[in-house]
Amino acid sequence: MCQQDSPCAIKTKKKLAGALKELMKDATFDKITVSDITEKCNVHRQTFYYHFQDRYELLDWIFRKEIIEPFEENISSNNIQEKFLNLFETMANNKQFYQNALQTNSEDLIRYISKIASEQFNELFKTLNNENGIKSDEIGDEIVAEFFGYGICGVIMRWALRGMKEPPKAMTEKIDALFNNYKKIK
Repeated sequence: MCQQDSPCAIKTKKKLAGALKELMKDATFDKITVSDITEKCNVHRQTFYYHFQDRYELLDWIFRKEIIEPFEENISSNNIQEKFLNLFETMANNKQFYQNALQTNSEDLIRYISKIASEQFNELFKTLNNENGIKSDEIGDEIVAEFFGYGICGVIMRWALRGMKEPPKAMTEKIDALFNNYKKIK
């Protein structure tokens, strides 16, 4: 067996993730079993359980690898618009999967994205305060940052569950407008 974070293990996890995503094109998550996943990618059930405790952990792994880690990596106030565009494009390019997955396991994605967004907003607000010579109100900024983080998650979830009809660029522009309005207030 491969070590948990070895290239071999990552390859196997990607294979399992690909199988789940493929299966979710035709079936809802609750109808898919571990056996379905392992049969689809031609691996043994024990291989699945070596890497994941259950299907939910696999689903979380996909969220983390496709949405969360790329969003978090080197994020700054200068590239946050690009990060949101990438997030929306990733979801739009895998529309059926994400719509299906969010109906099943939206709490984890909300928790991940709101935490990251809140942390980034908090940093952004500190930067804006410094740039504008405003004394930082850490508790107030944290509360506003959490508000923005959960608000953005709501926007993402509503967009996804309503069919992702607006293009990723339009969604990114809406979030950017939200940032710009906050900058004006500060």
